[in-house]
Amino acid sequence: MPLSYALNCRGDRVWIEAAEIPEDFVVALIRAVRAKGAEPYVRVSSGRISRELSRGVTERGLKLSLKHELAWMKTMQAFIALRGAQNGFESSDVPAEKQKLAGKILRPISDYRINKTRWVVLRWPTPAMAQAAGMSTEAFTDLFFKVCNLDYRKMSHAVKPLVSLMKRTDRVQIVGPGTDLRFSIRKIGVIPCVGERNIPDGEVFTAPVKT
Repeated sequence: MPLSYALNCRGDRVWIEAAEIPEDFVVALIRAVRAKGAEPYVRVSSGRISRELSRGVTERGLKLSLKHELAWMKTMQAFIALRGAQNGFESSDVPAEKQKLAGKILRPISDYRINKTRWVVLRWPTPAMAQAAGMSTEAFTDLFFKVCNLDYRKMSHAVKPLVSLMKRTDRVQIVGPGTDLRFSIRKIGVIPCVGERNIPDGEVFTAPVKT
């Protein structure tokens, strides 16, 4: 599976978070992780349950979650997130102050996960995603999995000329109907995204980095 390229987890403890993902796929992933000689640990969640919990969070409860979840995350070497979404707006009625509070207090967990573990995020195709793309569920799902199963190692080599060009570039101009943007990308970094952190993937981006 494409996760094999993104995550070499032999001998590791691997934390798997699955949100609205078919059980058969989660079971297959557990077996694949074990086949690599690693230890899988799993949490299964849903958008509806997450919404309900988020609507009633308190500072006290969030700090307790931080204490235990951060300690747990520090025992892991790798992290795999499997994310499906039956409704992309499921949390739209969670009060903004609740979302802000949770984001602030729980931030150390995501910071540790991003900076101290090897991680990859896999999206799962859903009718909601197909609708947002203006496609039938079947057509979108077929396209999605074709992209997920690209040869990302081959892609990592194919993008090198573009990476080199962008690193040498100063001025960029984007022209289209009603559009004429001009800006500099000189010395602001060029990042190839080739299936090492997200699946599906495939881009080379540059953006100012806040310091």
